[in-house]
Amino acid sequence: MRRTFLSIAALLAAALHVASAATTVNLPTWACAITNDTVFSSGFQQELWTPTNPSGGSGGAAPGKFSRTLSIAGLGVGTQTYYVYLPPDYTPSRPWPLLFVLHGSGNYGGQDVAAQQTRDNWANIAQFRHFIVAAPVSNAKVTQAGVDYATWLIPPVTGPSDYDLIAAVVADMEGAYNIERTRIYGWGHSAGAHVLHDLVLGSYAPPGIGIDSMAAYGVSAGGLQQLVCGGVSDAACTTFLSGVSRKIPVDIHLGNTDPLYTTYGAGDDATILANAGWVAGQNLFYTLFSGGHSYTSSNLGQIWTNICPFAVVP
Repeated sequence: MRRTFLSIAALLAAALHVASAATTVNLPTWACAITNDTVFSSGFQQELWTPTNPSGGSGGAAPGKFSRTLSIAGLGVGTQTYYVYLPPDYTPSRPWPLLFVLHGSGNYGGQDVAAQQTRDNWANIAQFRHFIVAAPVSNAKVTQAGVDYATWLIPPVTGPSDYDLIAAVVADMEGAYNIERTRIYGWGHSAGAHVLHDLVLGSYAPPGIGIDSMAAYGVSAGGLQQLVCGGVSDAACTTFLSGVSRKIPVDIHLGNTDPLYTTYGAGDDATILANAGWVAGQNLFYTLFSGGHSYTSSNLGQIWTNICPFAVVP
């Protein structure tokens, strides 16, 4: 999943994005409280402006764990299933944050299970932190040493890619549930993390997702060099990222025995982003933990704590 990208066209696209940059908004503390935020929304910290753009959807099943189906012609088998979690206190009377989560690669044919497991892992956080989870299923197959692996179908391709799938999932959720459009977040693990970096920071995001539509994002066991900066030096990656339209808040969690850290350059990612204009502790959060190519429930809780306090407006 490597793509050399620093073409003149890509640099021009980055320059064009600067002119229409969205704005990051810091939210009041109550927006990320474990207690349901409606308790505090009319009380403390009213001096902080809280943007809102509710989708108004009210037709989806809730609460609990469900699957939903899309029909995307030309992608996979044409019918796409994704997995959803709605917290016990969900109500369509107010808009809710949405987190879409991207699973890692694995045995081909098992990506549905991977998506469900990723959804379930995040559901343990979402039920107490009051947000909705949606987990798409990847559509690509790669063969290595005679073994088939499922991974994400990335652009450029003929026809729709999984980036179009992710955009369709977000749009479908906005139609079915009352989603707070200023608070759409993403997270990915492994191949899903590489894809998410590319989706947010690259040039291929469809409308409704990407750097000017998402509030913030997090990655576990992912790297810039694996896709969005694949094939270029750290200095060239810094140059490219310096030109993106917005320094979108990002959380990076990486294990200290993960080959991505020890061998494949992901340990440089926080430095690359800092050199490109991100600020540690403000819109850049980096955690090097004791572990490998994995994540824990504690990691997920920390990631949500770091990305939750942000919204985005045009």
